[in-house]
Amino acid sequence: MAEKKAKNYSNIISIDPITLNSYEYSKNEIRVNKLEKSKKDSFFTSYIPAKDIITASIDMSRSITEEDLKDAIEIKVYDELGLDSAVNYSITYIEAETNDAKNRLFNVFVIDASLVEERLAPIKQQTKYIDYVTGSPFLLQALYRKNFLEPDSVDCFIYFQKEDAFLAIYRDGKYVYSKSLHYSLTQINEKFCELLGERIDEKDFTSLLTNEGLKGSNLDYQQHLMKLFGEIFLYINDVLIYAKRSFNLDSIDKIYIGSEVGELLGLDEYAQSYLGLEAHEFNFSIAINSKEWYIDQIHILMILSAQVYFEDKNENLNFSPFKRPPPLSQRTSGKLMGTIAASIIISLGYPAYQMGFDYYLQIKLSSQRKVFTRLNKRTTVIKRELANIKREKDKVKILVKKETVKFNFRKKLLDEIYAKKISYPMKALIMSELFKISNKNKNKLISADFKDNAFVLDVENRSDKKITEFIQDLTKLDKYKINTNKIVKDEKKRRYLSRISIGIDHEK
Repeated sequence: MAEKKAKNYSNIISIDPITLNSYEYSKNEIRVNKLEKSKKDSFFTSYIPAKDIITASIDMSRSITEEDLKDAIEIKVYDELGLDSAVNYSITYIEAETNDAKNRLFNVFVIDASLVEERLAPIKQQTKYIDYVTGSPFLLQALYRKNFLEPDSVDCFIYFQKEDAFLAIYRDGKYVYSKSLHYSLTQINEKFCELLGERIDEKDFTSLLTNEGLKGSNLDYQQHLMKLFGEIFLYINDVLIYAKRSFNLDSIDKIYIGSEVGELLGLDEYAQSYLGLEAHEFNFSIAINSKEWYIDQIHILMILSAQVYFEDKNENLNFSPFKRPPPLSQRTSGKLMGTIAASIIISLGYPAYQMGFDYYLQIKLSSQRKVFTRLNKRTTVIKRELANIKREKDKVKILVKKETVKFNFRKKLLDEIYAKKISYPMKALIMSELFKISNKNKNKLISADFKDNAFVLDVENRSDKKITEFIQDLTKLDKYKINTNKIVKDEKKRRYLSRISIGIDHEK
């Protein structure tokens, strides 16, 4: 089925989920928006803070089929991250580049769905819908898609917010790594007050960072700020060392540093001293009327990401629980209403034909008028009864259809739960045991398959004795049904080959 063309919205509303501050972007102009007065046909977008996203990188065997990949990743994520099975998580992933011939690498993102709903509920109360919601580190992708940055280097982004701070790395315009930092603007203010030994109002502290920065006239302030930001950049350097080692990054080419409140003066020197990198300003302008006043760059990124979403309609990283429903004509209820309307028109047309035919008969068969009138009355009664029966029949069909949908949904859900809880872990444990015994006997596993409730292994060894010992070890376990036709010798390779069928006995 051809994909339907995405609707183009005349204006985009970006919303901060914590402060509920919002901006409206329309006709290349951006302005502060009052959320409660937003137009309902606007495109609403927000984001999830980096601190609410659990990120991980996992390897998956290339032998896993695309059909089974999603379930396999979720099972491994629950196991490796120790997720609480009682919590409803939203798990998404994107494949990363790797040189591993045996395994595929995936960046996995785990979000507590109930937490997202709770954070976005105040927005939903005023806008009814939130069309696009993604994690703050993923918003940076739009800078490459909208040609603000060239996708030809390894770029690091550091952004300080009042309630969060995050670091993200992109290579050639593609996401590589992100991490929530332990230094939000609020946390930095609190640590500064601890060092100073007195309380500084958060607004005054923000003004100090943006107006005087790390080279202020107050020597006492300057001394503590230098110590604090030295600690911050040592921490950032440790994060970059880990990321470069984990993702095979030779170096970081460019670093962009910004904050929710504007440029923090003096950070470029710290980037040069601690990271050995020249810092670029994290400030991107998209509106003709915003060059003389600073806008929180998260709002800029949300607006750009919304434009990319219009183009791609990619739902992979859209975590909104309050999406706008499709047009009425595309919904099941809308199609049903259309069918009913057509039925009414058809049903109204039939009586009209019947009346015309009746008039014709009255003219042509006047002698049979009385007989016709009596039969017509009787026919009308029967039709009414049949119509009542049909309506009852249609109601029963609808009820049966609804119950069938429920039954199929529950059956599918139970099958999926069984597959996740029983089938996959059981197969994985058995395969692990078979490989362990095979490795013990120094056999080379050529191929492995599972069908008809049995594992079929093709093994190879320089010694037929080792293959025999492998079969004997399996037999000693007394829980598998072992079957092998013969052990043959490959004269060219000077190796022995054997196909071994290992049946699973569920009663043991």
